[in-house]
Amino acid sequence: MTISEAPLPVPTSTAPVSLAEAPEALHVSEPEVPWAEDWGGEGSGVRLKLLMADVEGAVFTVRIQMRPGTQLPPHLHTGAVHAFTHAGEWCYLEYPDSPHSRAGSYLYEPAGSTHTLKVSDTCPEVMDATFTVHGAMIHYAEDGSVAAVGDAATHLRDYFAALRALGTPLPKLIRGGTSGYTDEA
Repeated sequence: MTISEAPLPVPTSTAPVSLAEAPEALHVSEPEVPWAEDWGGEGSGVRLKLLMADVEGAVFTVRIQMRPGTQLPPHLHTGAVHAFTHAGEWCYLEYPDSPHSRAGSYLYEPAGSTHTLKVSDTCPEVMDATFTVHGAMIHYAEDGSVAAVGDAATHLRDYFAALRALGTPLPKLIRGGTSGYTDEA
């Protein structure tokens, strides 16, 4: 049997789902979420806001800003990544013929993508982008060994630790599992 011989069933009920049965849509006011400054170490040129961390679903969303000239270590993504650039300009060093991401750009990275993110040296504007990362990021040291692994669980842990170290009140964030808000705030 081919696919064309077995059409997908079409739902016949048009009854709406009751509000009691529908999952709640969760909301975070991004401007109210604090920045973790110097993400990745003092003088890194990186600031980060964690907006959502679904440990069970292996996905997290961050808003990240980087100063011109900032370069991240090479890393591998075990899952897909969706990125939207709000300001600035950046690229991957391994793909010089690929268009640079600029304000208004959407970028999709397939699972298995390995690259080195570099913020433009010539664009005076801070790079500002939102990334939704599925799976983990495997960060490599200069010698090619694994230096660190970043995923929903490590970002959740490290983000709250960074805010505590700064004495910043902890925000409510969207978490995974049964869906709800973090209990940290």
